[in-house]
Amino acid sequence: MVSSGFSPATPPVFNGERFHIWVVKIRTYLQVFDLWEVINSDAEPAPLRANPTVAQIRQHANERTKRHKAMSYIQNCVSDVIFTRIMACETPKKAWDKLKEEFQGT
Repeated sequence: MVSSGFSPATPPVFNGERFHIWVVKIRTYLQVFDLWEVINSDAEPAPLRANPTVAQIRQHANERTKRHKAMSYIQNCVSDVIFTRIMACETPKKAWDKLKEEFQGT
């Protein structure tokens, strides 16, 4: 088994300063885990149809898991003071948009 030896660095924590730098770092961090597209879309995974295949069930579960992972990364990559501003957001997109609204340009 060949290993690339790549291990992503610890995710950057946003403390309210230099948002423009944190955005670039966290975007790349989320891309490593194939989660960036979840941040850009607020769409719920389509509901499963009657009699889904095992592959369809796995795909659906994977899409839901990605949303939870992305939300977890965003919540854990901000300081506690910043977290209180996004803790009511129910989706990673809403949390991301709230951060952009409050800190873009500061």
